[in-house]
Amino acid sequence: MLNEEQKYIQKQKRKKILITGILIVIGLFVIVGLVTFILSAIKNHNEDQRRAELEKQQKSYNFVEPDYNLNIYDDKEYMQLDRSVHFNDNGAVTVITDENYADYPAEILFMRDVINYITDGDYISYKSIFTDDYVKNYGDKLHEFTMQQLYGVELEIIDSEQSGDITNSAVKVTYYIRHNNGTFRNDLGEDQALPVVYELISSPDQNTGDNEIKVSKLLTYNQYKSGLY
Repeated sequence: MLNEEQKYIQKQKRKKILITGILIVIGLFVIVGLVTFILSAIKNHNEDQRRAELEKQQKSYNFVEPDYNLNIYDDKEYMQLDRSVHFNDNGAVTVITDENYADYPAEILFMRDVINYITDGDYISYKSIFTDDYVKNYGDKLHEFTMQQLYGVELEIIDSEQSGDITNSAVKVTYYIRHNNGTFRNDLGEDQALPVVYELISSPDQNTGDNEIKVSKLLTYNQYKSGLY
């Protein structure tokens, strides 16, 4: 049987072992935390660099002189181009017309109106398509533009997800701008297509109950594919 001194020594040893174990566990948590922080910092740094690369704008485009009084519908050459709005449904491409208008999803019809706003140089209507949050954060990007000679327009729903009464979708929009003057798009040159993605949110209007569609985000297709935004 252990005497009192031996019991005390044994108790102290157990206490030291317990304290050592606790310190080891705390040390492991600190190390894991530091490693996680470092890896997260590296990841964020790399993602910031990738975002910066995606957001770089080429400065070599030669834009035509903007003319806010020009009516592009008086330009015979432009009127001879394919100004139709096409819908790409898993590879099956159709033309949206006034006759078959009701055959298409609401998101596509919404984007067809958006194309018309751009073509008509209707800055007020174009700005109204965005959510309040988008205007608050990126309103400086929404400035007046002239009528835009869009052609070769194609719309494609590339993502859609519904949660209750709310539907989030992404529409890929591809078009060319003849005689681009840079007032609407300064990231593409003459007869050059750079697809963009309009992320839409559809939800019931609080007053009427009808579905209202707004643009919550606007990205280039490359930005959208990166998953960084």
